[in-house]
Amino acid sequence: MSDEGSPRWARIVGGVGKGLIAAGVLILLFVVYQLWGTDLQEASSQSDLKSRFNHELNQSPVLSTPTTTVSTTVQGTEVSTTAVPTTAPPTSVTPPAFVTEIHPGDPVARLEIAKIGVDKIVVAGTDTADLRKGPGHYPNTPLPGQLGNAAIAGHRTTFGAPFYRINELVAGDEIKVTTLEGVFVYRVTEQRIVAPTDVSVIANTTDAELTLTSCHPRFSASERIVIKAKLDEVATGAAARPPTPQDYGHTSEPTATTVGPVTTDGDAATVGTTAAPSNTVAAPVADAFTNGWFSDGAAWPQAILWALALAAVAVATWRLGLAWHKRWIAAAIAVLPFLVVLYFFFENAARLLPPNL
Repeated sequence: MSDEGSPRWARIVGGVGKGLIAAGVLILLFVVYQLWGTDLQEASSQSDLKSRFNHELNQSPVLSTPTTTVSTTVQGTEVSTTAVPTTAPPTSVTPPAFVTEIHPGDPVARLEIAKIGVDKIVVAGTDTADLRKGPGHYPNTPLPGQLGNAAIAGHRTTFGAPFYRINELVAGDEIKVTTLEGVFVYRVTEQRIVAPTDVSVIANTTDAELTLTSCHPRFSASERIVIKAKLDEVATGAAARPPTPQDYGHTSEPTATTVGPVTTDGDAATVGTTAAPSNTVAAPVADAFTNGWFSDGAAWPQAILWALALAAVAVATWRLGLAWHKRWIAAAIAVLPFLVVLYFFFENAARLLPPNL
């Protein structure tokens, strides 16, 4: 090899080496973003969702009932005392109609699993955007507390990882779910590991059941971990409600689902339709359960666009450093735009991952 070729070859090798180092740094930063940066996003969303859900609970005629004043006579003096409010409306009273529209991403329930430290607001829908906020209620399945199989998906390692320790749940463990219809206690019956194609675990049932799903094992989407639970009617203190499967269709204009009105029948409140539950699995449910790597095809153009923008910022910074002979000044100027572009690149690249990884 000639002496003239050696410097050129050295530059090529050096350039490839620098490119690999840059790619390694980007991958490392992406891992940091996934494991910790997404947690901050989820925490912010949960804070907002809890405020909204608590407000809706206060407006619910089922969970909030007015106190009553009782007058008694003590040693000839009339004394007024306030009775303790109950958690359900009196059976002889029909509460006012309660109607609310649910859009994708809206809060629909509070999920508490004391054994594994879960206390999260569940949102409507299981799209990638929904699961970034917290656990998501599968479309076309009943809400918790109703007859049928209420199914909820959640992240295992990112965006707060609400189901990180879901594998620790065993038969008999308690799961508490609060909705606008009441507080419902479930008991775990079994844990399953299934293939992503086995959508039978989220098919509807005739009993009041709850199903939690996530990716398995951790940091992988090769399988699904499934927790099955049944309503504990004794601990709940109320019978299951008739089913009202929810359909949170994602379109350019999100489809709203109407829940209500609420009436009473004996000791149990009912909501919506009284149709018998179906044993079929609707297409949106199957898609949410089976989606894996690169399932969001619409993310590719955005990810590529932001990757090119990131490369453009890097090249512009390098050229400015050469022109000014002061690379540190060019780097200081480029830090802010580089971080902004990097954030949007990571946001769109994350859409290529499994929805509940």
